[in-house]
Amino acid sequence: MTSGRALFAVFGFDSTHVALKAEDALLAADLEVALIPTPRALGSLCGFAVRVPAEQRQSASAVLETARVDVNGVIEIEDRARR
Repeated sequence: MTSGRALFAVFGFDSTHVALKAEDALLAADLEVALIPTPRALGSLCGFAVRVPAEQRQSASAVLETARVDVNGVIEIEDRARR
């Protein structure tokens, strides 16, 4: 078993509805996405955010723009990879 750190981009939204729309758009684009609780670093947004691997940040941003999803904030977080 190896352990390490993985870098992720986290997109925040104003409402749960928008977060779910973002998740659907990213899944349809075949990106690796997870719906997560909004990190405090994004402030007091809705309770959900979407997380994608950092290397997919540009692709995810393009997908969300095309889908007309309003992103309220983006941060990068480092997380432990459990393998």
